Amino acid sequence: MRFWKFTVLGALVCSGCTSTLPPLDWGGQGDAREQIGLWLDDVHEDGLGAGAVVVVREGEVWGQWFHGVERSGGDPVSGASMFRLASVSKQFTVAGVLTAVGQGRLGLDDDIRVWLLECPYEGVTVRHLMQHVSGIPDFYMDLPVPERGFLGIADVVAALPDAPPMERAVGEAFEYSNTGYVLLAGLLERVYGRPFEELMMAEVFGPAGLECTRVWNLISEDKDWPHKTWSMEGVERDAAQIDPTELDGVAGDGGTFMCAEDVARWNAWWASNAAVPDSIRLQAFEPAVLLDGSLSDYGFGWSLPDADHVAHSGGWLGARTWWWRSLDGQDAVVVFNHTGSEQATEVGQAILDALR
Repeated sequence: MRFWKFTVLGALVCSGCTSTLPPLDWGGQGDAREQIGLWLDDVHEDGLGAGAVVVVREGEVWGQWFHGVERSGGDPVSGASMFRLASVSKQFTVAGVLTAVGQGRLGLDDDIRVWLLECPYEGVTVRHLMQHVSGIPDFYMDLPVPERGFLGIADVVAALPDAPPMERAVGEAFEYSNTGYVLLAGLLERVYGRPFEELMMAEVFGPAGLECTRVWNLISEDKDWPHKTWSMEGVERDAAQIDPTELDGVAGDGGTFMCAEDVARWNAWWASNAAVPDSIRLQAFEPAVLLDGSLSDYGFGWSLPDADHVAHSGGWLGARTWWWRSLDGQDAVVVFNHTGSEQATEVGQAILDALR
């Protein structure tokens, strides 16, 4: 498989950090799986990471490694442990949109005001939101918190009439926007007439054969479930847990939880699936064309490091997630971390470099 070194776009992930990882270089000697496992043991013992790492080669799980516990004092991390994906959730929101398009419920170039009647912004399409070129200010994290103590998707949509004015024209510039993806979740709720959590399970996760993937936020009926990982302040077994914030009632920009057992199935979904025709699916891997004719390096929920690969990173609370894949679905490296490690992207990149 071919590996490429690149910078991955994401949210709230350390930039400019000095690497403190031990070297991963065995000179091509010995079993690669074993050497990567030993190296990850060292990373964990050095307090630099816990969670799950999955490598897919030729469409199959080639290696997976687990470290730490699911929560403070809890069970060891396993293939069934479900991790908060943070901004890597955006590809799942995109999958919901593409599924709706494949069903004829929605068009990529539909004006979002067809569904979000409150929206004061003109000329913004579904495509613009997914590509982060809508020009809509990323305002939702500055909204006042309702009396119940946290924001929800509906609160963000309801705030649209009083949202800040645009400072850029639609399509003028790439500006990463969590608000845009919360609005996509709200739009899907109106398209399907169901809560985002429910529609994603029925229309995306279930049909894709995912067994331990779901949307969860503070509005969810169940506040906990078996194998849910909790954000932690470190890799130690008794490290303190990090509680959700007033922003954790939303979803779309984040809010998806996934286990290692589902990685290969989901990676295959992006290569080909029955719900979304290729003519629609492949548009997710095309860069946005800006008004000046230049191209962004982002498609729909994926960063585009080169012509053959896509990737994304994410960070929220203790979650640090990184997903790299080849467009043909044959290869992937995925890092799930819930202990606040700023080295999640470096861990994934080091494995890519070692296997290159």
